Amino acid sequence: MLHRFPNPLFGVIMFNWFRKKIGHSPENPGEPKVRVYPNPLVGLLDDFEAAKGAPLTREEVLAVRDNAKWIEMTQSQADKFYAAFDARIKLPRLDPDRIWEEWQALNGRETS
Repeated sequence: MLHRFPNPLFGVIMFNWFRKKIGHSPENPGEPKVRVYPNPLVGLLDDFEAAKGAPLTREEVLAVRDNAKWIEMTQSQADKFYAAFDARIKLPRLDPDRIWEEWQALNGRETS
C-alpha cells in the first residue's frame, strides 16, 4: 500500500475545514471551474487495489474515478484547497482525465 493516508475521510475533513476557513466569498464569474476530489483518487485506488489483492484493471480504475465524490470550485479555490491539504499530508495527485496512465506509471507498470 504505497499511498494510504491515516483516515479515509481525511479529504472530506480537510474540505470542511477549508470551506469554513475561506467562507463563501463571491467567485470570479469568469474563472473556470475544476473538479476537486476531497478523498484523493490515489488513496481510493490504493484501497481498492489492496482489497482486491491484485492490480486493478483499466475498467476498475475508471469505475473508481467515476464513482468518487467530487466538488466543483474555481481554480483559485482549488489551488488554496490543495495547498492546505498538501500542508497536512502530501499525496500524489492524479489527473482524472489521465488516471489510468498515471496510476500505472505511479506503480511502475506499463500501460496498454
